[in-house]
Amino acid sequence: MDKTIEIAKCVLADLFDFRKDEFDRKITRKRNVTEARRFLIYFLIDELKLKFSDIPKKMKCITSHATAMHHFYKMQNFMDLKHEKSTRIQYLEFKTMMVVKGMDRLENELKRQEELKHLCSINIEYLKKMLDDK
Repeated sequence: MDKTIEIAKCVLADLFDFRKDEFDRKITRKRNVTEARRFLIYFLIDELKLKFSDIPKKMKCITSHATAMHHFYKMQNFMDLKHEKSTRIQYLEFKTMMVVKGMDRLENELKRQEELKHLCSINIEYLKKMLDDK
């Protein structure tokens, strides 16, 4: 779960054009950072089914469940409004980027496991040879 949140922060930082470390700063009220936080909260609750009370534990910049609720319902309203088409499109773009990043992460993990498997088989063969030599 924490890796997914970190990936989402990276994707949103790229999408909204700011540095990832700005995500967790409590004092910033820059519009692009605030919107990215709102996207993340909506994603965590709507897609990953976290509870409002879990959000402050996962995001340092959110201090209470009430703040999480505010952002979630505000984003929900934006998603429902017809004239907020750009927000819906941007959110869909974010979700698409999350899938792509997730697939990349999965692919990298599979490659890493294959390399470990190969390394283990080499070590096993080496140990067998050592035992045979004795």
